[in-house]
Amino acid sequence: MAGWMQNTGRKLGLLPSDSDDYYYDEPEEQIADVTPIHSPSGRGHLTTVAEPMQRIVTSRPRTFEDAKIVGTTYREQVPVIIDLSEASDSDARRLIDFAMGLTHALRGNLERITREVFLLSPPNLDVSEVTAETHRYGE
Repeated sequence: MAGWMQNTGRKLGLLPSDSDDYYYDEPEEQIADVTPIHSPSGRGHLTTVAEPMQRIVTSRPRTFEDAKIVGTTYREQVPVIIDLSEASDSDARRLIDFAMGLTHALRGNLERITREVFLLSPPNLDVSEVTAETHRYGE
């Protein structure tokens, strides 16, 4: 019975044929085509150095359906200020969850400015806090 299984395995190409007992062709290494990932700005790479800011968009969403505007703008690496004062509590929670996922996926930051206002900053924007202790006027 073993002979029958070996013959079937050889015919199916699962086992080497009798002439290939001592020599096996190793498969050639193939290099796959790689498509480079481009940033939404079209520069071909994600920048980590702070660049001069061109614009900031302020959004006052009332319902979760308005999140599309926030997402589209933020994907273009434009900072977005979200004012949730006009949204219901349930929609505000959903919008914050969406903003957290969006900033995490695109490696940005989400910062609370006030109780109802948040800043979504892209990774190429450095946002720092200036207080009286860290900045002295006239120096």
